[in-house]
Amino acid sequence: MTLQINRDLAIPIYTQIVGQLQFDIVSGRLPSSMQLPSIRELAVELGVAPMTISQAYQELRQLGLIEMRHGSGTYVADFDVAHIDGVTPNRQLQLRRILQRSIDDALQQRFGEDEIKQGFLTLLTSADGLFTSRRFVLLGLFPSALRVYADDIERELAAERVVVEPITFDELIARPDLYQPRLDLAEVLLTPLHQVQATRELLQGSRVAWSGPILGLTFVLRPSAEQAIRALPPDVAIGIVSRFPEFVNTMLQVIATIHPLLREPVICLSENVACMQKMCDQIEAVIFATGANEAIAALSPHIPATMPLIEYLHRPDETTLQRIRQWLRAEASVPTSSNETM
Repeated sequence: MTLQINRDLAIPIYTQIVGQLQFDIVSGRLPSSMQLPSIRELAVELGVAPMTISQAYQELRQLGLIEMRHGSGTYVADFDVAHIDGVTPNRQLQLRRILQRSIDDALQQRFGEDEIKQGFLTLLTSADGLFTSRRFVLLGLFPSALRVYADDIERELAAERVVVEPITFDELIARPDLYQPRLDLAEVLLTPLHQVQATRELLQGSRVAWSGPILGLTFVLRPSAEQAIRALPPDVAIGIVSRFPEFVNTMLQVIATIHPLLREPVICLSENVACMQKMCDQIEAVIFATGANEAIAALSPHIPATMPLIEYLHRPDETTLQRIRQWLRAEASVPTSSNETM
């Protein structure tokens, strides 16, 4: 494990450590169950106070990304499919509730009873029509990115007939009545790995019912974003915009491996309007993190139309796809009871 502290950044060292470790875990660079250095070892390696490392580890533990094992040390958490504790619902009642909600949705869309009955009959007489897909829900922060991630997963898992519906945390909180039926149809909740704990807390404290598995996703930089960064002129003046300060140093490190930074980049947080407006006169290209889209859109009148605007966008990595396939295989191999096969 190699962390890089940039003491020239106006971002606290503690925040940089949290952001880098969070990124390394989410990206799969630090695999599940890998042992991390002790607080003292990492403090000596980075030249910081042990309390700084202790605070960083504590925050990562609260996020569910690492775990402290008594007498053994600190480890990256085990990211196998996790279940929220809850009572297993009656399967027949659950099925009836799902079907009733589907009928109610159809009635609200002004379908007549005869149309609905005919639709059910059509499905029931066609195995392919009734069982064409495995339904997942993808939870996260930003709607545009979620739609891209959902498309990626559906395309990669087309042979498994996976359908992914993206829903933001804000949407779920604002309209639990609207999204509960969609959760009822889903087999799995997908969410970025560093947001698994937040997802658990949201579901446990909201009016949304869920007792199924939650699968954490890991990501890599999107090839199109990497290609766009690599295509920039060698001595270009770059502006870097992020919504989250903890990820700035990680962005810098990744960008530097793709495109050597011959000139010091201008760094702004998306909420700092003054910084971003001043940045426009100093740069020739912008690389912005997902989540800063609105700030970039507001900035566009102040920058030339020809200036490259590159979204630092990720995609689900192969580890995530394999984890989903493994879960699908495991579900397919579970034997059904005699009642279910009747």
